[in-house]
Amino acid sequence: MKLVDFENHFYDQCLIDALAARTEPPYYRADTDLITWSGTITMPQGALLQRLLAVGEARIAMMDALGIDCAVLSCSPGAEQLEPAESVRVCRATNDALAALTRQFPGRYLGSAVLPVKDISAAVAELERCVTELGFVAWHTHSNYGDTSPDGVRYRPLFQKAADLGIYVYLHPQLANSSRVDDCGFPVAGPGLGFTMDTITTLTRMIISGLFDEVPELNLMLGHLGEALPFLLERMDNRLKFLPNPKAKNQHDFSYYFRHNIYVTTSGNMSAEAFECTRRVLGLERILFGSDYPFENAEDMVEYIHNLPLGQREREALYFRNAEALESAFKRKHSNRGWHWSA
Repeated sequence: MKLVDFENHFYDQCLIDALAARTEPPYYRADTDLITWSGTITMPQGALLQRLLAVGEARIAMMDALGIDCAVLSCSPGAEQLEPAESVRVCRATNDALAALTRQFPGRYLGSAVLPVKDISAAVAELERCVTELGFVAWHTHSNYGDTSPDGVRYRPLFQKAADLGIYVYLHPQLANSSRVDDCGFPVAGPGLGFTMDTITTLTRMIISGLFDEVPELNLMLGHLGEALPFLLERMDNRLKFLPNPKAKNQHDFSYYFRHNIYVTTSGNMSAEAFECTRRVLGLERILFGSDYPFENAEDMVEYIHNLPLGQREREALYFRNAEALESAFKRKHSNRGWHWSA
């Protein structure tokens, strides 16, 4: 049975070099082996950085051992927060390096673009290049860019371009610019709670702002089984109906967008109970596999989905058939090109 991984991370050395040259967050220091994201939050790297940079034969061998046929590679955070000119340079170089990997390992790696979002026109042009010239299948972005977030109206052209190109957008968490959990340490301020807090806020603002009504063909993907939103959807729908909200521009219930525009992946959430909640609320057809490697142990993530109590058709849907449905939608936009989910 094929297995497609929708969240698999990497860094190209050019971004690490750019972060090392900075004096303001975010910056990287080799002597301490830390990325400093803000005045209060640092992220230790250690073996993690080496795994992010290692995207050649060793990672392919790991995928082979785990039965992962194809992985969508995406750049970890940092490039979007650089100064505009530097971000344009680093994003283009990173995308070129990723395109080279997809050519070196055809059918095993697919590309997800990183964009210089602080220069909207350059970002739109880069997304067009990544899809039409480099063959990428997605735009990978983060829940904030430091002092701004992708729910801002200024970023609408990027989401419209993604929809026009027929690709999906992966909304990955990032550390909040400031939050009440910053002083709890990186494990809490980041993956334990802060990431989810920031991503929930960004996606909620996207819906409330009417983004998916303005761009109804937009497909967006969330990790971590939907960042806890499947658990909250009924209450959000209920309260929006019960209480008037003149600031809400969305034309439908929150749950409508999860049935029509939003997919979720398993990345980084190995709770059987969370999976069952997500399946019951969204339907299995909205769930895809993501390993979150190397921020999670890929072997643990694969073992987790293997142990889920699924029937044969359900397992096929999670492993690859939902991916094939996305591929079919892409082909409707680009009849001369298709994605290749396995070698």
